[in-house]
Amino acid sequence: IKKISEYQLNGSDVWTYIPKIEIDCFPWDDNGYRPKTEVAMIYTDSFFRIKFTCYESTIKADYQCLNDPVWRDSCAEFFLNPSIDNDDRYMNFEMNAIGTMLLGFGCNRHERTAPDVNHEIFNIKTTVNKDNLAEYGHEYWSLQYDIPYEFLQRHFGKVNIESGMVLKGNFYKCGDDTEYPHYGCWNYIDYPVPDFHRPEYFGNLILE
Repeated sequence: IKKISEYQLNGSDVWTYIPKIEIDCFPWDDNGYRPKTEVAMIYTDSFFRIKFTCYESTIKADYQCLNDPVWRDSCAEFFLNPSIDNDDRYMNFEMNAIGTMLLGFGCNRHERTAPDVNHEIFNIKTTVNKDNLAEYGHEYWSLQYDIPYEFLQRHFGKVNIESGMVLKGNFYKCGDDTEYPHYGCWNYIDYPVPDFHRPEYFGNLILE
């Protein structure tokens, strides 16, 4: 993961030269729907920034309230453990195509809590919103947001974000109630049924 100065962020579209990874593992595919999904991630002195680009000609985004079950919509997700040496918990950032967020943290699927947080701190930006959703007819939709270090430290204690640091995480694309239900991941999950809450299959995210 490349480090970018916040001055650079203000001056140009950094995503043009940031390497992208692809969510191309579909362990539970039973209908052939595997939408191309690219993810790019950078870090600055004060936050991580993540961008998803999801190539879908038809999307669903019904949920509009914080911590609604957005995984049922056209959804992109990032699960992150920023403190692998000191904490077994991880955070799940799940957002549908209009930027509705579900956020929780815990050690597994069943023992999770939702932090009391103002979603505005994440600076969520999308190419689709609830007003233009009905007219969506594009090749792709995109989602971008920030994860402030201050927020991570509030829940994980002191986290030193620096070059050489290794985080654990996984990126996902899903849509349980979409026309073609799908469950894609970046790092492969070897499990018999769809389950993104498998931290044992998180991949390494290395800060340059």
